[in-house]
Amino acid sequence: MDSSMYFGLSTKLAKELVQAEQSGKPIPAGRFDFGVETACAGCKENIMPPKKISRCSACQAALYCSTQCAKRHWNETSSPHKSLCPHNKRHMQRLPETQAVVKSFPWGRLETDGTFNLEIARGRFSVLGGSGYGYWSHRGGTVPHAVGGFDASASTAPYAQFMQNLLKNLDHLNGYDLLKPNHLSDEQGWKLSPKFIPYRDFTKNKERRPLLVTKFDGGVVDWDSWYRWRKIPKDSPAALLMHFPMSVYQMLVHCLKITSPSAGCKSRRVNLNVHLLGVEVELNFVPLFSELALLLPFHDVQMTLVGPGAQRLLDKAKNYPSSIAIKCFSSPPSPIFTYSTPPECGSSTISIYLCTTTTWDPDTFPTPDALVACNAGLASYRDWFPVISIALFTHLPFASTEYTEQSAEYQRAYILTLLEASGSKLSDDPADNHPIELNPFHCPGQRAIPMFRLPNMFNGFTVVVHKTPEGGRKATSNELDAGMKAYERLVFGAA
Repeated sequence: MDSSMYFGLSTKLAKELVQAEQSGKPIPAGRFDFGVETACAGCKENIMPPKKISRCSACQAALYCSTQCAKRHWNETSSPHKSLCPHNKRHMQRLPETQAVVKSFPWGRLETDGTFNLEIARGRFSVLGGSGYGYWSHRGGTVPHAVGGFDASASTAPYAQFMQNLLKNLDHLNGYDLLKPNHLSDEQGWKLSPKFIPYRDFTKNKERRPLLVTKFDGGVVDWDSWYRWRKIPKDSPAALLMHFPMSVYQMLVHCLKITSPSAGCKSRRVNLNVHLLGVEVELNFVPLFSELALLLPFHDVQMTLVGPGAQRLLDKAKNYPSSIAIKCFSSPPSPIFTYSTPPECGSSTISIYLCTTTTWDPDTFPTPDALVACNAGLASYRDWFPVISIALFTHLPFASTEYTEQSAEYQRAYILTLLEASGSKLSDDPADNHPIELNPFHCPGQRAIPMFRLPNMFNGFTVVVHKTPEGGRKATSNELDAGMKAYERLVFGAA
């Protein structure tokens, strides 16, 4: 099954669901159920009839195929459910809140298992596919940051094999449109009805220009307020992509507090240098980060995108001498995207660059004001170790998003372990110095996870790796020297 067949089938089913909803008749039971194929948290096998799905009676998060499996999993040697169950129960208290977010959208349909089928939601608007779908173009599969789009180790063997076979022909180079000479227009990128598009070009759409954000009553603090500010109805699926730039905004303004919408004015502009790390799918919709300029009046934002995805794109770009991406090889490097907001919106600018190295290095570019990362998995990948360490020991503001609260707490424990190993004094209150919060701009809808029903969303939770009490203050040269010495002691055992 090639990509057009795979995505086409999902789109066909989505259109049939829309017709069924519009008919006014009851939707046939089971006819349109797009939940995830459930697997047992104990034996890891798919739960197929005649077996019935059961949940842990205490936390209601873990799924099992039998009482025997549940009992074995409770005292399992490697990762006993007994140790996680109380935390799962606490995390499950978020579920009504996260479900309310997705249900607030007309397209936000919960399946019978409580999950949200992102592909069906996109299929409703005919924006599901690989190359040629503008900002929506993406690789197939359930894990967009994994090579091939799918992490086989995260699922059961039969299901993993099925998905591997299915996705052989679905690989899509993230950032493909950056190999073209020019960026897509709003209409070309969004491929939606004009009333659903959060425009960045207001020359022909002045009535859609948002109010200067500092004059918007209550500010932009969640999806409801963002949709009102952007003058688009919640029928629009824009949140399914905008959760990336809005999560970056949330981390910079709310989590790290390095700036705010009111920080600048006509007589005092704010320069903001940000590095967005670990980029993959973000390369498919680089122009959407222009939202930061609209949200931060009288700012001049410089953003550098760093990650393996950027490196793969640049390797390809060498064969496209007139491409957008090739600009980063100039001397000095040129931005791959620039944008200026209208004077009515604060006259801000944003310039976006691609880093030519795979991993982040503090010497690659001038020291940024902040590091941010989306869906990072900070404690899951070895490449994050030096980034976390340098941020901690040089007092560089750094925040990331994680899929689950459980994962975010694991990242925090990892951060504290690094601090302790370096000989640094541990903070008295980790929850205050490394806060974890539900991200109000998470991607609406529960991800399709086979074994657990914990709140689990793209950009679901924010976690602070390091923040400075003074906000955006950069470290002094003495602090940088002291920080690097602490890092060297940890990594090399230097005296």
